[in-house]
Amino acid sequence: MCREAGLSSVEIPGFSRGPCARGGRQCQQQKSSHMWNAVQLEGQWWFLDACWGAGTVDTESRLFVPRHDDFFFLTDPEHFIETHWPEDPAWQLLQPPISREDFEQRVFKTSEFFRLQLCLLSPNTSLLRTAHGEASVTLGSTHPTEFTYQLSKLQGTVTGEDVGTAHGMMTVSENSVTIKVIPPAKGLYDLMIFARHADSLDPYNWVCSYQILCLEPRSGEALPENPFHFWGLHQKVRDFGIEESSYKGELLVAPQGTLLLTLRTSRPLLASYELVNKDLDSTLSKKCLAAQAEHKKLSCHVLCPFQGYYRLSVFVKDLGGTSFRNTANFLIRCLGPVNQNELFPLGLSMHCGSGISSSGCGLSNPSHSDPIITTKMGKCNITFHAQADVEVTASLSKDKVTNTEYPLERYVLVTHLKSKVSVCIVLPEPGVYKVGLFGRNNDHKEFVHICDYIVRCSSELCWPPFPKVYSLWRRGCVLLEPRTGLLQEQSWVRFRVRVPKAHRAVVLGEEKTVLQLNPSSVWEGEVFSGAEGMRLRLAASFSPRCSSMEVLLEFEVGRGPPASMGRSG
Repeated sequence: MCREAGLSSVEIPGFSRGPCARGGRQCQQQKSSHMWNAVQLEGQWWFLDACWGAGTVDTESRLFVPRHDDFFFLTDPEHFIETHWPEDPAWQLLQPPISREDFEQRVFKTSEFFRLQLCLLSPNTSLLRTAHGEASVTLGSTHPTEFTYQLSKLQGTVTGEDVGTAHGMMTVSENSVTIKVIPPAKGLYDLMIFARHADSLDPYNWVCSYQILCLEPRSGEALPENPFHFWGLHQKVRDFGIEESSYKGELLVAPQGTLLLTLRTSRPLLASYELVNKDLDSTLSKKCLAAQAEHKKLSCHVLCPFQGYYRLSVFVKDLGGTSFRNTANFLIRCLGPVNQNELFPLGLSMHCGSGISSSGCGLSNPSHSDPIITTKMGKCNITFHAQADVEVTASLSKDKVTNTEYPLERYVLVTHLKSKVSVCIVLPEPGVYKVGLFGRNNDHKEFVHICDYIVRCSSELCWPPFPKVYSLWRRGCVLLEPRTGLLQEQSWVRFRVRVPKAHRAVVLGEEKTVLQLNPSSVWEGEVFSGAEGMRLRLAASFSPRCSSMEVLLEFEVGRGPPASMGRSG
């Protein structure tokens, strides 16, 4: 064909290194095993291999698979020498030519390696020996490229079983990738590296291979499986909206089993997290994470109940986005685990503490911005500034409750003032609680979830519950006295309450006590509790023309301490 076209062409005998000939295993024979061509165009010689450009041989079936590959048409000599070594060194078209020994020791690269404009940073030889049980390779890239890899145990010349991602770590930056492998046993391993353009949805293509000889495996726990393959931050993390991490590397150490990961963001984002450990089931894993989403910051509190390695994966999406994207995978090494009784309660949302969700519901200036509240007194008070039309309610839960005399909802009292909402919480026993906040406004008549708080209580004080609250206890109503729903029997109790727009207020018990309105707009009076088991009801009338009374609060009479000693906040 070249003669017909008037072109100079020569056949070049030599040795080739294909998919089945890595690590210098094929080139031991003395006679040439392959032949290709050189063509002269405009005074310059170029290489072409019509055989390799037509397809490949499947390594398992040994059958030819047609696949056009124009890389082997007019190939650069610097690239051609990676797979073709001529008997005559002059036909390398290189100065100085490389030796056959150098050719055999070179890292095997596929045509895709050059198409993606990759380069070897270290090492440059295909056979690596482990040092302290591990070996590392680093590739460079000129543009954003995604990588993955496969580590397999070699048995003779046949690729054996994939040993999994638990024995390797891949970290990717904007222009490089480093893969560290930790073989599980002595022997020879094949490390195959795959890549694709960062914006591509095409399958990964094989780009190069190393062989790793493990002389002595490293003892210790295997790393957690990582289906996302890379560790640390994603190379396109800034495109996802992440500006900076509180940890610079991929390894996070938790000396006492706790850590806080924060990610500074360029725009509001939502995040979800996954924690994986060999001893951690899915239910327990949910009790180890507390996530907070603020306008320019994402935070995740992590608890580790077992010693060893964990994988913490981070997924983010924009507000209103349809799907989360894996943004980072951190390796956590826990030196001292936390007690499982100290784990977070079940059912936490991705909105813990104040942040995007609370501000979006009209709440601002939180008294507690951090999602974890620790109390040594067995009580706390969470406040927000609130827009005029915002109504808030709250729930209290605990995974295991010992004191079951009263429902936990009785230990939360929400008070709405003119521009402020207060959530007062008292606790019946020590432990870890979840406080859920819910809100509605004029545009949304149904209550929707706002955020969660975690309350850690170390107090042995057993606070009595608040009074039972009825629906007409609304904005502006304030319980000043008594601040407990459990009153001592046969005692006088002072009542002081604010009830806006009420024309009359009474306490109904053994007798009806009419409260008086003082100059400070507080209804007050002395009420006799009566016998144990009695129920006292605070009621009010909101119309001067109507004599019916609406119940606002209900108190119980028992053998508890005097109201002055058992005040709940």
